Amino acid sequence: MNVEEIVAVLRREGSDNARFEAKRAASGFPETVAETLSAFANTPGGGTVVFGVDEQDGFAITGVYDVAACQKAVASLARNALEPPITVSVALEEVDGGKVVVVDVPETDPDSKPVKVRRSGLAYLRQYGGDYPLSHQEEQAFVAQRRQPVFDEASVTGATLDADLDAIAVSHYAARRRATSSALADASDNEILIRTGVVTPDGTPTLAGLLALGVYPQQFIPNLGIQASLLPAADAHGTLRALDLASFTGSVPRMLGDVEAWVRRNTPTAVVEDPEAGRVVSRPAFPQLAVRELVANALVHRDLGPYALGAPITLKVDTRQLLISNPGGLYGLHVEALGLTPSHLRNSRLAEILQYVETSDGTRVIERLGTGIPAIRRAAVAAGMPPPVFIDQGIRFTAKLLRLADPDGAPRSPAPRNSLKDQTARVTAALNATESATSRQLQQATGLTTRQVKYALATLVAARSVTAERADGRSFRYKLA
Repeated sequence: MNVEEIVAVLRREGSDNARFEAKRAASGFPETVAETLSAFANTPGGGTVVFGVDEQDGFAITGVYDVAACQKAVASLARNALEPPITVSVALEEVDGGKVVVVDVPETDPDSKPVKVRRSGLAYLRQYGGDYPLSHQEEQAFVAQRRQPVFDEASVTGATLDADLDAIAVSHYAARRRATSSALADASDNEILIRTGVVTPDGTPTLAGLLALGVYPQQFIPNLGIQASLLPAADAHGTLRALDLASFTGSVPRMLGDVEAWVRRNTPTAVVEDPEAGRVVSRPAFPQLAVRELVANALVHRDLGPYALGAPITLKVDTRQLLISNPGGLYGLHVEALGLTPSHLRNSRLAEILQYVETSDGTRVIERLGTGIPAIRRAAVAAGMPPPVFIDQGIRFTAKLLRLADPDGAPRSPAPRNSLKDQTARVTAALNATESATSRQLQQATGLTTRQVKYALATLVAARSVTAERADGRSFRYKLA
């Protein structure tokens, strides 16, 4: 976005947000700039600071006390007040006839995170509207991402193969491994369990083995579960009628099946007009395939480091959306690359084991690595929904799925499909006029917002109408398939 668009977003939202921070600088260099630089440097995607804008005055342009001094001060802070130092881009811009200093803060390489403020020794992370200091445990999450995590391969103290792994699940797993690998075709069950990382050579279950094939992993690590809540519609007085809470435990296959069933029970089937079919049809409020893949992703990719074991996965369902959030940000890629590049696995051993494990209905927990996100997007598009929204906060990852129908189940046309149809048509027309384009170029060509272009591209990629190719380390170019 250019600076005019940034200021427009801040005025519309009425506050700073996760990407943009306004700093009043009419009478001098503001405080807490180092904390903001640290937060943006640690946050996926980085952020932008605009000096000379007063949040308390409706984000009015109040100007900068001394443009040259402000530019020099912020560049000096980036190099001297942070550990490790960062490099920022500083520019002078004009908005509403007033001068502002715009500072783009890129996300720091994972090998250098977390970026700390020297004077306090604290590292910060960006949340909506502000910067918050990281705890020691949260800092460890960043340190762990400097190399391939192997926490899922650790043995679980106190667990035993005979008492804590499900004998039937183990037998089925070993049979599948023998059937799919000539190298393991003549191996015993115990040898297969050792060679595939389910147990250590002394027979102690690994964390991956316990999660995939265990009887009750939460006996050893209580928060390896899912905390779910259902928030129904408010009554006429604006108060909630009920708040249903549920806790899901057991192995990954058991939790996945139980959560799927809970969502089906607690979300009504919507009655929706299908203009193309010319009739009213019944559809789940959330596509079942999308729910399954979102829950599976959270279970497979949650952070299993010791600093993250105190937090469960959370699932929230209300009249508007389904939100599922797991400890640990994305590993090895950015949100924009989800579904477009090969998977980067935080828990490689767990994911490898789960490819040979089934839920109670006979469905594999993981069909093929890297296919989950595209499947979620296709399911949402087929249901007339906007594509899912993914939010990477560095130490936590959240997926949002918007609800299809009103909670009363009254027949209605899927409005999101209509709005997306126009947006995808405009993006398609823009791509038709050129060989390929970046999302920013498409935004300029179509007049759509960043989010609208993002939704439209996700829809078109899911429908296999558009392909994406990496242009550089962090961006993509899109073209018609």
